[in-house]
Amino acid sequence: MKSATAGEEDLRAADREQLEAHGIDIEEARRQLAILRDPPPKAELIRPAVPGDGVAALPVGPGADRLAEEGRSAARSGRMIRFVPASGAASRLFAELKAAGAGGESDHPVLRRFENARRHLPFDGGAADVLDRYGETPKALIPFHRYPDGEVRTALEEHLVEAAAVLGGGGSAALHFSVASRHRPAFEALLDERLPALERRCGCRFGVTLSHQSPATDSIALDERDRPFRLMDDPAAPLLVRPGGHGALLRNLQQLADQGFELIAIKNIDNMQPEPFQGPAVRTLRVLAGMARELARSSDRPSRVCGVVPTLGTAGGGPFWVRDASGEVGLQIVETSQIDMDDAEQSAILGGAGYFNPVFMVCAVLGPGGEPYRLENYVDHGASFLVHKSHGGRPLFSLERPGLWNGSMAGWKTRFVDVPGEVYTPVKTVFDLAGAEHRCGGDDE
Repeated sequence: MKSATAGEEDLRAADREQLEAHGIDIEEARRQLAILRDPPPKAELIRPAVPGDGVAALPVGPGADRLAEEGRSAARSGRMIRFVPASGAASRLFAELKAAGAGGESDHPVLRRFENARRHLPFDGGAADVLDRYGETPKALIPFHRYPDGEVRTALEEHLVEAAAVLGGGGSAALHFSVASRHRPAFEALLDERLPALERRCGCRFGVTLSHQSPATDSIALDERDRPFRLMDDPAAPLLVRPGGHGALLRNLQQLADQGFELIAIKNIDNMQPEPFQGPAVRTLRVLAGMARELARSSDRPSRVCGVVPTLGTAGGGPFWVRDASGEVGLQIVETSQIDMDDAEQSAILGGAGYFNPVFMVCAVLGPGGEPYRLENYVDHGASFLVHKSHGGRPLFSLERPGLWNGSMAGWKTRFVDVPGEVYTPVKTVFDLAGAEHRCGGDDE
């Protein structure tokens, strides 16, 4: 492989102008090329985090009541904001349905399954109508739940309702959604239409803000010949610049910290229950927020309290004890792609994981004097994701930033807590919306 120094020669004056216009510093581009050519070692797992060794029980009794009240107080005082990554489209949600419809087979098993589930789904119309209307819609704006009075709520609206419940009535609930810039008008239109009625129903005000993933966090790539990948197979063509993955959202969290928010509760857009079933999540979020405040008082760095649930075969990251590059062992959330699966010992440790990260956490991002931590200082850049993709039929090798709750928070003080399974009801396919955990009496049971 070429050295990083040689990589500097790959970037022409026109490339530098292109990168500067995109907001990418030339030294950052060189750093990316160096990592692509000489990838850092994989994560070193020591052992899974388990109850009594890295995973704490959720507090109960008077202690839990005290923590819950402290968390509720943080929300009511405007010191806590909910952060929801919401840029994803619903294309994966409907992928199975779309593939079935593309075959032209009207009696396809997937289409039959959809028809059988329709009475439990929050949509009007058949499969073709649903695909036409929602196939490329952001998942946040997809109908999620139908209520007995006929009201249909999107995932975004359910986040608002749950955030209001964390307040416990009155006050102002702060929420922030990261969205794709092309979808921002649709988000704003829904908020303009629905916020007044939801504020009346919930008895509180909503402070909702939106942001985009900064272009300055995008990444460049290499081609098969170890050269910067260009839009055409021509050395004079512009560079291909790709989104840097959800770790790029660390910059969005920094903006919230700079605004003075003490606590940031993070949940995925698709993990929402209907209002009658939100009680466990509301209670647990309050307790985790109280725990995050306590953890922050004894910390000299950003800290987080992360809910974890039993794996039950769920794919995704989990809690582990990990040795970092300096030799220190600490708790981290690790994805399968961060592990050398050819290493039998590492693979066995990964296979022994008993818990999964549902993205149900509260982060404390202010120092003892109320000053925001510089979150970039706590990133493990060696935990970047290296991915093989293609563009225009040509293979490429690209870099994604360390995952938001993986390497981007590797230097944070971390506590894992075993939380009730009821708080995790994700919607990964359209058929998940027909499950009992997403029915709220608005259909024929």
